[in-house]
Amino acid sequence: MIRRLLAAEAAFDPFVRPYRERADRIMVRMSLFLLLVCLALAPLRGTYLSALAIGLPTALLGAWLARQHNGALITRLFMASGFMVFTALIIHQTGGDIEAHFSAFGLIGVLLYYRDWRTIVMATVVIYLHHLLLGYAQWRGSPIYVFDNTHFWATFAIHVLYFLPFVGMMSYLAIWLRREGYDDQHVIALAQQIIRGDLTQDASAPGERGQMPLIDAVLTMKTRLLNLIKVLPVATAVVRLQDSQLVATNDAWHRLFGLRVDTGQSLGEASLWPQPGQWQALVQQLQARQDRSIRDLLATLRNSDGGLIACKLALTLHDDVAPSMIILVAEDVTLHQEAERAMTRLAYNDVLTDLPNRVSLHAALAQASEALQQHGTPYAVIMLDLDGFKPINDRHGHDVGDEVLRTLGARFSHVKRPSDVVARLGGDEFAVVLHDCGDPQVAQQVAQRFVDASQSDLHLAATGQTLQLSLSAGVATVTSSQEDPLAALKRADVALYRAKAEGKCCVRLG
Repeated sequence: MIRRLLAAEAAFDPFVRPYRERADRIMVRMSLFLLLVCLALAPLRGTYLSALAIGLPTALLGAWLARQHNGALITRLFMASGFMVFTALIIHQTGGDIEAHFSAFGLIGVLLYYRDWRTIVMATVVIYLHHLLLGYAQWRGSPIYVFDNTHFWATFAIHVLYFLPFVGMMSYLAIWLRREGYDDQHVIALAQQIIRGDLTQDASAPGERGQMPLIDAVLTMKTRLLNLIKVLPVATAVVRLQDSQLVATNDAWHRLFGLRVDTGQSLGEASLWPQPGQWQALVQQLQARQDRSIRDLLATLRNSDGGLIACKLALTLHDDVAPSMIILVAEDVTLHQEAERAMTRLAYNDVLTDLPNRVSLHAALAQASEALQQHGTPYAVIMLDLDGFKPINDRHGHDVGDEVLRTLGARFSHVKRPSDVVARLGGDEFAVVLHDCGDPQVAQQVAQRFVDASQSDLHLAATGQTLQLSLSAGVATVTSSQEDPLAALKRADVALYRAKAEGKCCVRLG
């Protein structure tokens, strides 16, 4: 049983060593204080020699042990013994009047400083030996003043019985105070681990976690923190600022980038950054922000397969404690951006020819009109219409008609100027906006290029037939800011119908 008790106590020694190291240093100062007390009491009964011969070596040896073996069991046992030696010396110096109470105070001091039942037992043994040996010497006539009466054996027995329950209570309290001291130290260690980012390792603890509620609460909090990061649907990582080391990641991060905490690789050197120095630039930008955060930052990263993906990044820097940590959240928005581009294309482009649609045409007209009003920059509009498109549809079917329109759209894209906007309005009707073009002759020449491009024969791969295509065009230039763009479009449309009436496959000015 004694072995089990000693083994159980020894199991806690490494965990509360920092606490007991501080207690050793406190006890050294307390021993020096008690030495001064003994020297101050020496004039009462002329006990200078006892104070120096007993108190000074005890204090010096205690200081040496605390320096050479700080926190060790032998130091604690000596300090407990020395503490009781001083109480015995003070009892002797006061004539034995306060022996019981002062000894109890000594035990309480040992308990509070060390929280170790072994020191309580050692201090008790020293008290009993003191009372037994020196009390017997007093009974035999030596002026030692341990007891305040001459009934040695009865008084000694009373002191033994008096102290036994007190010693048991002190030992029991020492065990529980030791556990609380261990709780305190372990909680501090756990908190420091969390601050350092060591979220995946725990120091072993003697006993059941259920018996240590404070430690259990901290471990539970840390586990829930890790679980929270783990179940986040977006890739999340905790990065140590000092060396850019990953200290925690979730499953989404592993799936997206394939990076783990245990690789030991700096995040700045990881393969997810397509450009050298990209992570360092992000960190500098983050540190320059007053709120230490970046939101909705679009960046191109490399995924676990080596492909480039578009990501929306959010970074938060926690630099109020050391070491500083960065929480990095990366959301893959590649599919989202592709969907947005597809929706934009559907909204502003013709599905069949992939040319801009009527909405885009009105936007281009509004832009040209604004440039004319603000800067005096003229513009022109062209209306285009395929000659004889209905017979093509009727004779060859709508599939061939669609192929004709797609072919025209491709040809228009090749002959237009970089600043021109060619739009399909519907059916076989097209419109062109010519920015910075106020000369009717120039506008007519551009329109003629569209007419010429349409006249190349179209070979039908499905039937082996060849179609001869042509179109007509109407042009209107706008030099006055007072003219409405739709009115200009109407003038070009009127010119188009005149071209149709005058033989088709030609250009007319409106």
